[in-house]
Amino acid sequence: MVIVCQDVSDPLNIGSLFRLADALGISAIYCCGQSPVPPNRRIAKTARSTHQWVPYHYRSTTTETLEELRIAGYTLIGLEITDQSKSLTESDFTTHQPLALIIGAESKGLLPETLALLDLAVHIPMYGRNTSMNVVQACGIALYEITRQLGTTGHWY
Repeated sequence: MVIVCQDVSDPLNIGSLFRLADALGISAIYCCGQSPVPPNRRIAKTARSTHQWVPYHYRSTTTETLEELRIAGYTLIGLEITDQSKSLTESDFTTHQPLALIIGAESKGLLPETLALLDLAVHIPMYGRNTSMNVVQACGIALYEITRQLGTTGHWY
């Protein structure tokens, strides 16, 4: 399983994603567009050294990254509320491996051209008045549910 970040521009969020990826055994992070990559002091601050052992790649465009992952056999799952998205808790991830979880910037979400490439869009059921949350929190919830369903133990990398 990999994470693809589309324009997640805050280095503190990217650093936190490295920690999350390490904790849940994610094999790589793809940073696309405006997403920063190490070496970066602010990434290092929140990554707490995990950026040194979780593999990462930078790509200028998300669409090229997703096309490469599709060719490599990945199922493309976007974390975004859309008219066609399914609830994270009602989705079955056990038949879709390997997986790429695509997340977008908090302000814009996933771009239309990215949504068009997805195999599946999922959203987190929310019960309050707000319809969004921090990208790292949302990614953590999604990755936890996916890895829980897969029964994954240990690192994938």
